[in-house]
Amino acid sequence: MATKVTTTPGSTASDVSRRRFLQIAGASGAALLVWRQGMAGFGALEGIDNPLAFYPSRDWEKVYRDAYAYDRTFTFVCAPNDTANCRLRAFVRNGVFVRAEQNYDGGDIGDLYGNKSTVAWNPRGCAKGYSFQRRVYGPHRLGYPLIRKGWKQWADDGFPSLSDDPTLRDTYKFNSRGTDTFVRVSWDEAYAYHAKASVAIASTYSGEKGSERLRKDGYEPEMIEETRGAGTRTMKLRGGMGLLGVMGKYGIYRWANMLALLDQKVRNAPEDQCVGGRTWSNYTWHGDQAPGMPFIHGLQTSDIDLNDMRHAALHITCGTNFVENKMPESHFFVELMEMGGRLVCITPEYSDRKSVV
Repeated sequence: MATKVTTTPGSTASDVSRRRFLQIAGASGAALLVWRQGMAGFGALEGIDNPLAFYPSRDWEKVYRDAYAYDRTFTFVCAPNDTANCRLRAFVRNGVFVRAEQNYDGGDIGDLYGNKSTVAWNPRGCAKGYSFQRRVYGPHRLGYPLIRKGWKQWADDGFPSLSDDPTLRDTYKFNSRGTDTFVRVSWDEAYAYHAKASVAIASTYSGEKGSERLRKDGYEPEMIEETRGAGTRTMKLRGGMGLLGVMGKYGIYRWANMLALLDQKVRNAPEDQCVGGRTWSNYTWHGDQAPGMPFIHGLQTSDIDLNDMRHAALHITCGTNFVENKMPESHFFVELMEMGGRLVCITPEYSDRKSVV
């Protein structure tokens, strides 16, 4: 880009350019002199031939050398919202859970008979688990129990039957729970309300009077007959996604079976006639994970070993995507392909993949 030069009467552009050059040169010389005077204080250290090889103080290096230091560590089962239940290792520093890593003990886990799993289960974990501490310290995490205000009032009023007086559903906002607020309680109070509610439900729907209430609420005769006169059979137990791993599933099963003790207390029935609650499956009612498995075999897929997947010559996935919603297991897909197997994915939603891997 050309520089515009202005001239005064009696002068030429070349005269002005020389004058300007001398001005710039003079200013640069003065600046250089000031810089050299300032640098005079940074003379060579006595006895140090190479200052780049000598550091008087190296404390600053601790900033990055200690970035992964920790005070203690422990293992935990990660179940934020999936069923993998990976065993991860947490690292704590200054009382703060700072990061999580794989524990690499997939081959060491066994049963009471000495049977152990294969190391092929490693690696375990995914990006959700490795950032679990963000959820632990997140601003939206609840740090204490909450009870819906209307439900709490219903409990405090002695759990009056909603079947005997249907208007109570509006009074306690059972028909509009989204408009209700929550009340903070202690853990002891939460446990107490839970226990009282279990007793109240079992008592309300036990016996002929309980069956009449179910008929009044419009339940099918087959469902009422299946309760066998026990209110505990009206309790539908289903773990949320965070409880659908192996521990959560069997924890729910144990809770359902334990309700037989409550049935004995409420109905005073003989031990061989006491019944517990009922478990409902996410597979059959939500259909979010291989619904064909219980439809065909009558069982959930908790009885299979995904490790066998890597030995398959052909794997057909119908209605699920391990890479997105079973991330800890997706490495079996990679091993399957490495062994020459093929993958076929049948998806109900749109997919731009037209070929078979």
